[in-house]
Amino acid sequence: MSILGTNKQPRPVARHAAILGLALFSTLSFPVLSPLPASAADCKKIAEEVGRERDLIARRDLLVNAIKQCPKDPEINFMQGYSLERLRDYNEALRYYVSASTLDPKHAKAFFGLGDIYMVTNKAQDAVNAYEKGLGLDPGNKRAAKSLESARIKLKAQRGESVSSEEAVTVLFEEKSKDREISPIEATILRLLVLFPDKSTELPEEGGDQLSIVGARAFTSKELKGAIFEVAGNTDDSGDAKANLALSKKRAEAVRNYLIKNCNIDPKKLQVAAYGHTHPIVPNSTEQNRKINNRVEFKRLK
Repeated sequence: MSILGTNKQPRPVARHAAILGLALFSTLSFPVLSPLPASAADCKKIAEEVGRERDLIARRDLLVNAIKQCPKDPEINFMQGYSLERLRDYNEALRYYVSASTLDPKHAKAFFGLGDIYMVTNKAQDAVNAYEKGLGLDPGNKRAAKSLESARIKLKAQRGESVSSEEAVTVLFEEKSKDREISPIEATILRLLVLFPDKSTELPEEGGDQLSIVGARAFTSKELKGAIFEVAGNTDDSGDAKANLALSKKRAEAVRNYLIKNCNIDPKKLQVAAYGHTHPIVPNSTEQNRKINNRVEFKRLK
């Protein structure tokens, strides 16, 4: 039987007893008793039971009861935060991560969770602080160390400092990798940024070389046989918005056409999208940053 709930049915009650009960409640008042909180041992068992559930929705439902029984348990608060983060409810996830880290100031994973939420919501300074706090408790966490690196780069960009193309790719890949588990083959595609000269729609030679490598080894792999990718064109914010939208579409089409003609990629695997200057990686505050934003990138749709 699950510790999180029971399926017991009420015992039948005789008619005269029911009538007597109604009479008693009509003349007497009783305090409403709240359920007793679970013990520390019970909360540990509840956390273990929730941890065995792999279905996101089922886990969410289990955690609703778990939080009611163990509102002050840091691990269950952390699990609720992580569950809500995966379900994209970032505001609620943040609340439970804060609760977990407050209840247990040595809960490193709670601070890493806070850092992840702050990164998604573009609060780079808060993310840096959270990752540093977590790594102070768990210095060997490699994933968190990479996330801290990305947060520091993102903070530089938000402050208007120069960010290299390599640093931009680091941030882009780190944010994508948090969204779900990805394979090394897919990672190769998602990390690829094809940069275009200002206002140009002609694929640079270097970009063609990169696409040839990716097209030969990744897009045609058995691992991604049924995958579909968005080929997204982007620009910096200089010039007319309508013209930038058209420019970004032509760039995406140039990349798609190259992959189809030179790498024998099935056209059905590549869908063009144009975003103009609405999806910058870094602020358009320096010449170097604008070069980074003039790009085509990939996103897996299926």
